[in-house]
Amino acid sequence: MTASPPTPPPSPTPPESETAPESESPPAPESPAPRDKRILRVLITSSMVSKVADWQLGIVIPLAVLAESDSVALSLVSFALRGVTYVGSPFLGSVIDRFDKRLIFVLAQLQQALCLVFLAATLSSQVSVAVLVLLSGVGGVASAITGQFVLIPKLISAPGRPVAVAKLNSAIELSKVIGLVLGGVGFTLLGPAAATLCIALLYVVAGCVALLLPAVAASPEKINIRRDLAIGFRWVGKREILWLVVTMSMTNLAIGQLEPALITEFGDQGMNTTVISAVMAIGLLTGAGASRVAPHFLPQWTPERRILVCQLVGFGGLALIAVPVLPVRVVGFMVECFAVAVSNVASITYRQETIPADVAGRANATIRMFITGAVPLSGFLYAWASRLDGYWYWLPALGLWATANVIWAVHVRRGADPLGRGVPETPQGPEALQRTESPQGPEALQRTETPQGASTAVEGVTSGDR
Repeated sequence: MTASPPTPPPSPTPPESETAPESESPPAPESPAPRDKRILRVLITSSMVSKVADWQLGIVIPLAVLAESDSVALSLVSFALRGVTYVGSPFLGSVIDRFDKRLIFVLAQLQQALCLVFLAATLSSQVSVAVLVLLSGVGGVASAITGQFVLIPKLISAPGRPVAVAKLNSAIELSKVIGLVLGGVGFTLLGPAAATLCIALLYVVAGCVALLLPAVAASPEKINIRRDLAIGFRWVGKREILWLVVTMSMTNLAIGQLEPALITEFGDQGMNTTVISAVMAIGLLTGAGASRVAPHFLPQWTPERRILVCQLVGFGGLALIAVPVLPVRVVGFMVECFAVAVSNVASITYRQETIPADVAGRANATIRMFITGAVPLSGFLYAWASRLDGYWYWLPALGLWATANVIWAVHVRRGADPLGRGVPETPQGPEALQRTESPQGPEALQRTETPQGASTAVEGVTSGDR
């Protein structure tokens, strides 16, 4: 019997990093910051192009209708119809929450482009202009809700959202300036029909850029209009939101159509279109800068108090706009744009952190139905007031905004402690339980992030609202 040779000891296994080919090692996950920056660049670019088109439309349509009809009231009413579609925004919110958000955003741009192509061919017909402006508002509402309230919570990590909102709103305010200048120059050089076709092309470009965004998976939940409306109105029914809805709806009645009102008034006075664009651009450029620095504006104050300060400052700006001296009106418009822009950033950021992303479309759409739905009514208000002269023309708007300020001041006083920090009325902590509708049951508990120390949800006049 022969002994078998001893088995050699197994050689030590080299570290995995030495044996595995470099090509087979799993790729390192992308850090959130670079991904957020890339997504935000695409979203800002697409939103800016879309908003440039919006604001070109805001100067081309009123001036085109004014040239055809020689009626200030008809000019204001025609463009105000674009905002009437906010009445149906809860139904759009239901669709937004169910389907790919990127697809909704892209289709919204293309729908507006299609409406403007037909509009360019029918500018001589007041009925066609009114109908097509109204239909284009459907895409405008879907674009605003998706771009500002849904895509950022879905695609941007939580730590980067406040800065993302500030950058997006600053870009949107800047796009207003670009849109007004291009709209005035285009109307002067090309005429209303060609200028309208240029706007349609911009919407197409915005949609193509948005295709670079990551897809956002569609929800498997089926559309249930009754339940969706209940979710949206439940958010509106919250006490803090209800105070806010009343306040901001009245504010939008006062200033929702301020820019078209000024543009039409200047045009009726015979001011050159390019000069009108430049005057408006000065004020809107102030708003763009204000949006960028808004996170640093009174950072230790509660959102409620910051909103109140902005409301009071904005009211002072509107009072200056009523003075029939052009330099004073420009200063007043700058003040008003600053106040609204600062309010926007704080309110949008808070709402994104408060409302769960899965119901953001439905909740925000219902809230905006009231707040932004007041914007077209503002156009009708200015159309009615066009029969008045001088300061009387601005008196209805000033009265509404003063009333809104009183309402919000009462709310702030009732909810503030002696030190001005605010008295939270909701459970504190990073994971407050929030009841929402879900497919598993009518009252399934859903965890949502609630910022500590924040006492109420704040909603302002958003950049896309006016």
